[in-house]
Amino acid sequence: MKRYCLTLLVAIVTLATNAQQWEIDCSDIDGYLNWKAGIINENGEAVIIGECGPDANHYFPIIMRVTVDGEYDYRVFDTIGSNVRPSHIVQRENGTYFASAVVQPNDYGVGDVVFMIFDSDLNLVSLKSYEKPEMVIGFRQGRLLLDKDGTVVFSCGYRYQDTYGERSKPCFYRFDMNADTLSCRFVTASLPHPEATMYEYDCDKLLRNPNGDGIVVLGTGLNNGCSLLMYDYDFHYENGFQLRPAFRQSFAYAYSDHWISDNKLLIMGQMWPYEEYSRWNIGMAEVGLDGTFHRWDRVYHKQDTAIQSSPHCMAYVNDTTIYGGAWFYEVLGGESHSSVCLYNTDMELLGRKEFIEPEYGDKSDCSFVLPMMDGSCLADISTYYLNSGYKNSKLIKMRREDFNPIPCSVSEVPKEQLRATAFPNPTSGRLNIDLSEIPLDENDVRIRIFNSNGLICLDKIINGMGNLLTVDVSNLLNGAYTFQIVKGNKNIISDKFIKE
Repeated sequence: MKRYCLTLLVAIVTLATNAQQWEIDCSDIDGYLNWKAGIINENGEAVIIGECGPDANHYFPIIMRVTVDGEYDYRVFDTIGSNVRPSHIVQRENGTYFASAVVQPNDYGVGDVVFMIFDSDLNLVSLKSYEKPEMVIGFRQGRLLLDKDGTVVFSCGYRYQDTYGERSKPCFYRFDMNADTLSCRFVTASLPHPEATMYEYDCDKLLRNPNGDGIVVLGTGLNNGCSLLMYDYDFHYENGFQLRPAFRQSFAYAYSDHWISDNKLLIMGQMWPYEEYSRWNIGMAEVGLDGTFHRWDRVYHKQDTAIQSSPHCMAYVNDTTIYGGAWFYEVLGGESHSSVCLYNTDMELLGRKEFIEPEYGDKSDCSFVLPMMDGSCLADISTYYLNSGYKNSKLIKMRREDFNPIPCSVSEVPKEQLRATAFPNPTSGRLNIDLSEIPLDENDVRIRIFNSNGLICLDKIINGMGNLLTVDVSNLLNGAYTFQIVKGNKNIISDKFIKE
């Protein structure tokens, strides 16, 4: 099989070292480019896969490898058939890569499922296609999992028609090292079985269940809601529940890269209250496999703005460094801009970077974020220009330091020494806020700082007891800001300060 291959060195924005930020502009790759998924391989390199071609209606698989220093090479496979849309990739124990794709000759995804094996040099060594059964209209793109016995699990939604209209139900495959099927299951459950309620199944994440031989699915599932679903090794349904942390609150596009324990996940996703359908926010939650929400919080929001999490938005490095991708709309249906945020396992927003410059297009989104071994992350910022229909990508490496976290602490100061709500004002470094009249219950009081455009610069739980909150704002740009002290859903203090 012929292959088209190019090897390039990155044009780095700043001189590359393991610690520095850099950016890869992928505009030199064929006119249309859409990265779909990526992993960090055993050597600490990012391996990402997607589709590229002359336009959005004619595209081919592409795979790229990026080093921690920003050097990269890629392969385009334009001889295996048009409109092969990759969905995910994993690295197997022997160092080779296993990738999934769907042949999509039109927008309805009526084609077959394709699986590709690449060697360590990204050469395609095997290609296998599995035809859809008669009952299947088309496949929804799925996710892969390398199981502990070396087999590869694939799950996606298959669409079919019944008397109630078109639905999407789960299907599962398990493959050996040669991409041959060891087992598969197409769900055909009927009521009252819980799987029969899956009108729109879509898989955002596959995880190994640490409690035994089984898998955990994060994605759309029960009653068409974002769900956590458990299956055994042979894909028999065991348990599941919708991600609803509170009455009339719900998650969407949930994703996780971190087990807190053998039966608890830290998930990140899009949170919205039913009363404000157009006001989405980014939330995090500690969720047990029994459906219990041990803690949850809205960790990223903007005034009068809808924020959507990316489908694969979480990159866990350690308990104090979690990167998450999102995009936000100032007006629904209008321009959208990407954002990457820094969190910790206490569900605090520690910093944020937004990509609003014209070079990132009229609409952009963060397709995925990968945790690199040096503590940084690699984010894909997909760019789209409304007038031309042109879509491309920028791959950006960011360090924790690039997010300019704003530390704060609470100390005990006699009340008589406090003379103003916030001082000094203006300030060039530290801002002190009088909290003497506020009882600081644990995990109940937050500080939020907004710039003059209403963009949030800090949203953080206030830890500690005392009368004086000290916030280091030296990393903020000069200008006017508003801060809020919030207890529960009630705004306790709101005032302005000047950073000079």
